[in-house]
Amino acid sequence: MNGAVIGQQLLNALALGSVYAMIAVGLAMIYGVMRILHIAHAGVFVAGAYLGLYLFKVSGSFAVALVGSMLITGILGALIEQFVYRPMLAKPRIVALIASIGLFICLSDLFRIIAGPFQLPFDYPPLSGQLAFAGVTIPKVNLAIIGGTLGIFALLWFIMQKTRVGFGIRAVAQDAETAKMMGINVNRSVQMVFFLSSMIAAFGAIMVAILYNSVYTTMGDMIGYKALALIVIGGFGSIPGAILAALLLGFAETFFMTYSEVPLSREAIAMLMLVLVILIRPQGLLGKGPSYAR
Repeated sequence: MNGAVIGQQLLNALALGSVYAMIAVGLAMIYGVMRILHIAHAGVFVAGAYLGLYLFKVSGSFAVALVGSMLITGILGALIEQFVYRPMLAKPRIVALIASIGLFICLSDLFRIIAGPFQLPFDYPPLSGQLAFAGVTIPKVNLAIIGGTLGIFALLWFIMQKTRVGFGIRAVAQDAETAKMMGINVNRSVQMVFFLSSMIAAFGAIMVAILYNSVYTTMGDMIGYKALALIVIGGFGSIPGAILAALLLGFAETFFMTYSEVPLSREAIAMLMLVLVILIRPQGLLGKGPSYAR
């Protein structure tokens, strides 16, 4: 097997895993502090793509589109937490889950009504070409995805480990009642989690839109479903686990689809990984205890 071909597939797998990681990490963060599955996160992902496309057309600046979309999408996530989930905290978690599913459906229909049912192109020429290095052809957008993911996760690590905001989030995830007695504003910490996770999802959505030169109402559906599987595979609420699971899925999909003759779809590979991990390690790859009991 040609080494250059393997290198090409490794980079493709890393880029794909990075895309999955950007939405899976947000779901893991939200589950870690609220113990709910934020199904509507897929809708937030799509909102980031549409906002990025609109801002790019209006401003002509990719930087303005990227930063503006991330900020507005972050605010959208914070508003969802405040007006949808927060009033339901005293109710059983199934209520919030049902509300999240309903919100996701409403967002999908809203995008279809506003933007139409057709795919819209998101062409950004500086990221449309390819680079050649040591016999490996590297799409520029893949480099942007990998580099951007590393930068965002490095910044997220700094926020979580070195700032008061991160300390509050970690304290709330550990024990909300104790954190409240320590003087931490629990609501603000939870809202910040939604803000950060939605910003990361917006970045991922714009990268995916450029990668496939397409923005459409259902572009977040399958990625969202896979992300839900990934937070189970990684270990509920574990950010490192979600990242690890996302990268493993990216590699599994890329190499399985390239070199295997078994007629399995990418979606089937994700579900197969989920089943295997649940059978072998129910708490997930980096989970600390049985996921069913948490």
